[in-house]
Amino acid sequence: MPTQTEDLRRRIVSDINAGVPGTKLGSERELAERYRTSRSSLRQVLAALEEAGLVDRVIGRAGGIFISHAQVQRSLTDVVGVPAFLASQGYVAGTRVLSTKICAPDSATQQALKIGADDFVIEIQRLRLADGSPISLELAQFPADAFPGLLEQQLGGSLYEILESQYGLVTARADERIEAVNATPEEANLLGIKAKSALLLITRITYDQHDTPCEFSRDLFRGDRTRLAVTAQGRGVGVQPSVAAASVALQSPPI
Repeated sequence: MPTQTEDLRRRIVSDINAGVPGTKLGSERELAERYRTSRSSLRQVLAALEEAGLVDRVIGRAGGIFISHAQVQRSLTDVVGVPAFLASQGYVAGTRVLSTKICAPDSATQQALKIGADDFVIEIQRLRLADGSPISLELAQFPADAFPGLLEQQLGGSLYEILESQYGLVTARADERIEAVNATPEEANLLGIKAKSALLLITRITYDQHDTPCEFSRDLFRGDRTRLAVTAQGRGVGVQPSVAAASVALQSPPI
């Protein structure tokens, strides 16, 4: 059962999700009366929501609490599951498992996982939620021989945690490619957006502690709800770059 603070947070987040970015929720006094809570408890929750990017607090006569653009931040320098980075920003993570199957790999999957055409992969498609609102659509594939019984596990949380606890696998690094794409009608319907809306496609190959590819995934993040972040380290002339790096490449326009 949620605590009073968590119940208050959920009620405010529900109103935020039902509103429009830039809309004023009210003043602290008005919100305390609306949610029937003390201003000290309200300030505690609002501080966490502001840090998570859900609200903006403006001081002054025309100030108050405003709905922000509510973007989640996806770091490019950490290999973590969606629930972990959502929780770190104050969101309640949710998952809908859309489909699971064992199938033959296409050529791109064969190359990414270094497997043959006669091998099989486990394919898991899931919809990720942030405070009940769709945030991303992910399609992950794993070598079937390496993870027997994976589809019998609880697939609503972090797959990386399952791989570590059940199979002794540790995700050591990931190679990611980021592209801007438009949502298909099916993708838009699942994500609750209009067709052809902007999406961020992150194609990822994850490697284990033995530098063996263990996952090939394609994640589609809502462009209006996601921002990417990377920490870049400067270096002087003659200093070799570190192994870990992030880059952005411009694609040639289609002919």
